[in-house]
Amino acid sequence: MKKLIISSLLFLSFLNCGDNSELIESLNGEKITVKRFESSYEAAIETMSRMQNIEKKNLLEFISKDIDEVPEQFQALNYQFQKKNFYDNYRQMLMTKLAAEKSGFTSRQDIKEILEQVQMQTITQLYIQEQVEKRIKITEDEAKAECARLRGQNAQLAAMPIDKCVMLGRGTIKRNKSQEVLPKVMERIKEGVSIKHNEKFDLDAYLASESLPGMDKVDSKEESSDSKDSDSKEEPKP
Repeated sequence: MKKLIISSLLFLSFLNCGDNSELIESLNGEKITVKRFESSYEAAIETMSRMQNIEKKNLLEFISKDIDEVPEQFQALNYQFQKKNFYDNYRQMLMTKLAAEKSGFTSRQDIKEILEQVQMQTITQLYIQEQVEKRIKITEDEAKAECARLRGQNAQLAAMPIDKCVMLGRGTIKRNKSQEVLPKVMERIKEGVSIKHNEKFDLDAYLASESLPGMDKVDSKEESSDSKDSDSKEEPKP
């Protein structure tokens, strides 16, 4: 769920061009329109589907049902994507984002670096997931055969409606094939990138060194904090 929140925050920075939909409300002049909210909702669904490797059709089905009809492990997901709950969370995130921008928080170099790292991780996961899925083809017969195999292993699945069982079988095949396809995808990604090493830089020695990036900054902050604590504890001279 944390990944979804992070990704949703990134989506909040994009505005819809030519938005003529009805205005819901404004926060510090920032307009929340029906189109903007619905676009963010759809983007969050797409993000969850891709990040958690859940079939979008399955995800929408879990969300559309009454929470009592959903398996316990998916009830939190159902609750999160109820329109009112999602809007409340979306609104709170937007208010927080506006407050962070106003305070200069998002202009700080350390925060920019964190956002760049988060963006890189998100793009990496989304891109790899899409490239893997492009290479996976599952026929209806394969999904039915997997359904039958799963039913043979689990008696509880025998009572499951055939369409749900086939959906489960498709998801199982997809996960297994993803693991098979992933190494090929990673190899193809490497082949598409031109790499030029700096022969003057000893990368092995650099990576083997015990010093960690940023450790000096941490030590400096701790020393500064200790110094302040020591000064505050010092008794005033008569």
